[in-house]
Amino acid sequence: MAAYPELMKALEPLVKYACDNELTDDQTAQLVQAATSIGKVVKSVPAVCDKRGQLPVIKQGKICDMIKEWCARTSEPFVSFEYFPPKTEDGVKKLHKCIAEMAKQQPLFMDFTWGAGGATSELTLQLSIKSQELHKVMVNMHLTCTNQEKEKCDFGLQGARGAGICNIVALRGDPPKGQARWEATEGGFSCALDLVKYMSANYGNYFSIQVAGYPEGHPDRIKPVTDLGRDMTASEKMRVVDVDGVLHVCSDADFEVELTYLKEKIDAGGNVIITQLFYDFDVFETFVSQCRARGIAVPILPGIMPLNGYGGFKRMTGFCKTRIPPAMAAVIEALSGDDQKQEFIVWGVEYIAKLCEKLVASKLVPGLHFYSLNQSERTYMILDRLGYLRK
Repeated sequence: MAAYPELMKALEPLVKYACDNELTDDQTAQLVQAATSIGKVVKSVPAVCDKRGQLPVIKQGKICDMIKEWCARTSEPFVSFEYFPPKTEDGVKKLHKCIAEMAKQQPLFMDFTWGAGGATSELTLQLSIKSQELHKVMVNMHLTCTNQEKEKCDFGLQGARGAGICNIVALRGDPPKGQARWEATEGGFSCALDLVKYMSANYGNYFSIQVAGYPEGHPDRIKPVTDLGRDMTASEKMRVVDVDGVLHVCSDADFEVELTYLKEKIDAGGNVIITQLFYDFDVFETFVSQCRARGIAVPILPGIMPLNGYGGFKRMTGFCKTRIPPAMAAVIEALSGDDQKQEFIVWGVEYIAKLCEKLVASKLVPGLHFYSLNQSERTYMILDRLGYLRK
C-alpha cells in the first residue's frame, strides 16, 4: 500500500490542473471523483504514530519468507508476540480480545505455546486456527515432542496444515507438572532435532520451522560452578547465573555441545531461531557471534520478556536459570517491596526498552519477539517508550 505522502503527491497534478485551467462541470465532477478515490485510500492507511515510519505490508506466509521480504524492504525492526493457552473458556475470550487489540500493532506473527507433554494440544491448535482466521495475523504454533505419543505431534502438524498454518516452533518441551525430567515415549521423539527431521521428511518445505536458541546455554546444562572443579574462564564468567545465591554456569565444553546441536537443528531444516529470554545484551551478542562463526546463517530473534512484578520475575528467571547482570540485580532487589510495585514497573519498562534499543542498533536482529504473557499493557509501555507504538 502506498504511503500517505505518495498518495498526496498523486493528487498534486489534479490540483495544479484545476488551478491552471477553467474546468467544465464534467471535468470538475471527474476531478472530485478522483480526489475522493485517493482520499478513501488515504483514510485506509493505518495511522503511523511510531518513529519507524510507514512499514512495509508483507505477503503473509512462512515466517522465514516474511522476514526475508521484510529485511529487503526496510531496516526497521518488526515486532511479534507470544501467548499461552488460558485454562478457562472465559480466559480464551479475554485472550482473543487482547489479541484483537495487539493486532493493531501489525505484528509479523504471533506464537501460541504447547503445554508440556501435549497437555494443551487441542486448545493450542484451536487457538491457532481461530486466531489466524479471526485476527488476520500469521500464527507460529509451538509443538513439543517428548512425554507424548508421536500421534499427538501428527495431530498438531496435520491440523495446522489443514487450516493453512505454515509456521511451527519445534521444541523438545519441559517435563509435565510434578515430573522432574522429561521422558521419551516409546515410538516417539527424544529431542527437538528428531521433530525437525521428521517434519522435513514428512511435510517437505510446507512449514517454516522455528527452533529455540539459548544465549546462556540450556537450563539443563547450567550447573553449579563448584561442579567445574576449577576456576571459570572469561567466557564462563560472562554467562554465570546466580540461582538462589548459588552460582551456576554452562561450561565452555557444554556450550560447544549446545552450539553443535543448534547447528544440527538448522541443518536438518530449521529456518529461524527464537531465543530464550535474556537480560544481558553482551551475552546475546556473543551468542550470535558464535552462531555465525559456526555457519548458522538463519535469522535469530531475541526473546523479550517484560518485567511485570518482582515475584513473577524471580520465579521465571529462577526456572529458566536466566543471568541477571549485577547492576540489574541490585536495582531489582532495591525495588522488591510491596510498596514499590509501580517503581519496579517503571524501571522495568526503561530497562527492557534500553535492551531493545541496543538490539536494534546492533543490527543483529530483524525484529523483537515479545513474550506478552497474554496481556498488552506492559508490552505496549515498552513499545511506547521505544517510539514504536501505533496509536
